[in-house]
Amino acid sequence: MRPVEESGKQPRRPGRPGGTRRSTPPTGRPQRTGRGPRRADDGPRRAGADRTARGGGDRGARGGGDREGRRTPPRREPATRRPGPVGRQDGQPPSPAVEESGVGEVLSPETLDELRETARPHAFGDASRALAEAVAALSEEDDPQVAVQAAKAAKRAAPRAASVREALGIALYQAGDFRAARTELAAAQRISGRVDLAALLADIERALGRPERAVALFERSDRSRMAPDAAAELLLVAASAYGDLGQPAAGVALIRRHARWPVELADHHLRLAYAEGALAEQAGDRAHARAAFARVVRAAPDFHDAAERLERLGAG
Repeated sequence: MRPVEESGKQPRRPGRPGGTRRSTPPTGRPQRTGRGPRRADDGPRRAGADRTARGGGDRGARGGGDREGRRTPPRREPATRRPGPVGRQDGQPPSPAVEESGVGEVLSPETLDELRETARPHAFGDASRALAEAVAALSEEDDPQVAVQAAKAAKRAAPRAASVREALGIALYQAGDFRAARTELAAAQRISGRVDLAALLADIERALGRPERAVALFERSDRSRMAPDAAAELLLVAASAYGDLGQPAAGVALIRRHARWPVELADHHLRLAYAEGALAEQAGDRAHARAAFARVVRAAPDFHDAAERLERLGAG
């Protein structure tokens, strides 16, 4: 994503909420070529590394950026490793295909049940192994093309599985193929009925040079149906889209209108506050920028360059 910095130029996105600190700022846009953007604190957990393992959970965008200001993927979680093999929710043991390949250590029981219901005849084993390979590649920060090819194989075996389409969309996003990623993620959202892919879809609109669509997506999304960090990520994307449009003050106003600041700030609160400070500084509102960066520094003194930016803004 285009950074919300003073110049407004582009210099160059599921850490975990409340987890480790990011090393790069949570603003900017996804890169368009080469390896897809990575989360700064530990990978979006790769732009989506834990949810398939959890069976669809609450994770949403987790967006950060590299030191040049580009966005890392909003945090989607289609897969994280599980501590050990898991059985069916109905108490039945995993199928032999799952047990032999070890995919039960990667995919959740819910995801495996979805594959059983949606895979083509006799293709459950192929679908589960391919999806497990894709989410493992995303989780381990391998070349995104490895995840893309594995997810495409999973799609051939189970084209109606939301978890498969989401994993493919995330892999394509990481690889910089934003149009194809948008198609797959929209399909995953349509199949599942979830709304928590909105931030990633909005981020893609920014990457495609359509920030106004990112703002529109924010306006029509029901953030009350999202996990707090997914909702915060969508807010961050929309505010940064105003920066793309040359309206950083509108981005600040959007954050001020919708953000809530608890006593103890989680990772998504820190990202929002940092973005608020960067947008305010871009808008020339030094007092507001100082206040936003001070909020970050009080909670996490080592969060990106917030302390340096606060010092640069001075006390007056």
